[in-house]
Amino acid sequence: MSETRLIVVDGYNLILRSPRLRPGPNRTLRDSRGMLVNLLAWMMGANDARFIVVFDGAEDGGPDETVNRVEIMWSRPPDKADDVIRRLVEKKVGGDEEITVVTADIEVARHARGEGADVSLADLFLASALGDLGLEGDDAAAAEAADKPVSLSKKELEEWAELFSRRRTPSPEDGAEPEN
Repeated sequence: MSETRLIVVDGYNLILRSPRLRPGPNRTLRDSRGMLVNLLAWMMGANDARFIVVFDGAEDGGPDETVNRVEIMWSRPPDKADDVIRRLVEKKVGGDEEITVVTADIEVARHARGEGADVSLADLFLASALGDLGLEGDDAAAAEAADKPVSLSKKELEEWAELFSRRRTPSPEDGAEPEN
């Protein structure tokens, strides 16, 4: 059983899900990326998890690098971040680390789950990562209202429910006998 966890983050997917990270009048996209990387570095703390955050590189890409102990990868056109995430999952599943993919993209999630990786819904990940940031009173209520996730359609809810209700096929490494 592996002792470490690799968490692969769909970068822009996460940034655009939260007003606290999203670019705006006083925050550039570069600032938003920096905030996400700092948040992930802070989350790492002393635990055995490590993060790879993947961004689309078509408009503002840069070299792959490690910043604050978080590995940053950029897609290279014609690939998108989703393509890079799929290849990472295919390469890493079954290795020395447990894999979790953080995304709100149902197709990326289906692929990761099908390969044997765990999936964390972006909104739930953000809620656990951001918490209330020590805000109190009206500030906390305003932040909570601003961070409400974008509503999912009925179809999207059904797709996510189906994805998470499917049982993962046990592998011989799990010590379980395959179902007949």
